[in-house]
Amino acid sequence: MNLLRRLSFRTKLFASLILVILLTTILGYTLIHLAVDQAFHRFVSARARIQKEDLFRFAARYLAEANTEQELLRILKHEPLSPIVTDKAGKVVAAPDPNLIGRVVSGKELSVGVKVTLRNGTSWFLLPFRPPNPVRSPLERGFLRTVTGSLWLAGLTVAIVGIGIGFLLLRQLTGPINRLAVAAHSVANGEFKQQVPVETTDELGRLAAAFNDMAVSLERAERAKRRMITDVSHELRTPLNVVRNGLEGLRDGIIAPTPENLSAIHNKVLLTVRLVDDLHQLALADADQLMIHPAAVDLRELIAGIEKTIGPELEDRGIDFYIEVAAGISPVRGDAYRIEQVLLNLLANATRYTKAGGAIRVKVRQTGDTVETSVCNSGHELSAAELEHVFDRFYRADPSRTQASGGSGLGLAIAKALVEAHGGRIWAENIPHNGPCFRFTLPRG
Repeated sequence: MNLLRRLSFRTKLFASLILVILLTTILGYTLIHLAVDQAFHRFVSARARIQKEDLFRFAARYLAEANTEQELLRILKHEPLSPIVTDKAGKVVAAPDPNLIGRVVSGKELSVGVKVTLRNGTSWFLLPFRPPNPVRSPLERGFLRTVTGSLWLAGLTVAIVGIGIGFLLLRQLTGPINRLAVAAHSVANGEFKQQVPVETTDELGRLAAAFNDMAVSLERAERAKRRMITDVSHELRTPLNVVRNGLEGLRDGIIAPTPENLSAIHNKVLLTVRLVDDLHQLALADADQLMIHPAAVDLRELIAGIEKTIGPELEDRGIDFYIEVAAGISPVRGDAYRIEQVLLNLLANATRYTKAGGAIRVKVRQTGDTVETSVCNSGHELSAAELEHVFDRFYRADPSRTQASGGSGLGLAIAKALVEAHGGRIWAENIPHNGPCFRFTLPRG
């Protein structure tokens, strides 16, 4: 058993193939040999029976020329294949097998015999004698030896050809598997650029294509992980350094503990806490552990409450704020707090990229079994690359923006995670001559 475990898959498969071919060849030889032997035996027996019957009738005419019973028996004594002789009552008086003498033959058995009337007028019956184990002639034995040799030669030829073809097929089968094994080992060592050639469209070809897709996905995930680690460390380093320097300045007496200085340090602490909380939300979303408490949510009331919160700020910045909710809109099924968080993130992003004199529009309409909400602003249109990556973590359409002016780069990623956790969809598009528009759908309540 341990030896089998140490053998390679190719060796096991090749050994199994050889074993199947050999067993099939031996079984086929045995069955064919038995069939030929039985068919030949039936043929020889039938031919011998016909020949014996003809010879028997000829011998009966010859023996009928005998004058007396004694002369008949004397003639039969010198015949190696003499028949069975019975009297009229069916009693055996002469036979090649001494054990048959004296036995009474039935009428049915006498019917197959030949009645012989000697010259002295006495009648006898001659029955053919069939030995229980007929002996094959040298010619018959030679024929069977030839057939046996031919069967063995055919079986060996088939086995050799089968093993050769099986070896070629085995190479075709195990070659891609070996390449997959080598590539998988490389991927396990962190080499995610590994690709294997897809040469067929069968199961192995689909497996190779799936492996290549997996390697690409792993490479993309690895890049995203490294980028996220870099971005997180960068985003946390700045406020933490400010806090550390401020505390060291307070400790050393370089900075006066005025309310303004303490408020600046406190703001950086709040910024760090908000970033950590955003990262925690994304981690929960990745683990599918976001707490969602679904209920029927009236978007009209929810947006009206948000307007009261951010309306004064937008007014101070000279940005017009429009809300359009279709009449008879159905409630949505979701968590009111999470949906409000999505809207606030989208509105914060819109506010950040809308200049004074611009406008932000929120529109809600019903689309079949879902309710679509859009947040559009009059800022600059997004490029194709920006539309593709706008929901990526730590992505900023304007890289020159800092945390203070451009946010952490997690707001849209969190909005996407929250919408998808509700079973909805979120996307961004450009409205010609009107700026970018962010839309998301939620199931009706």
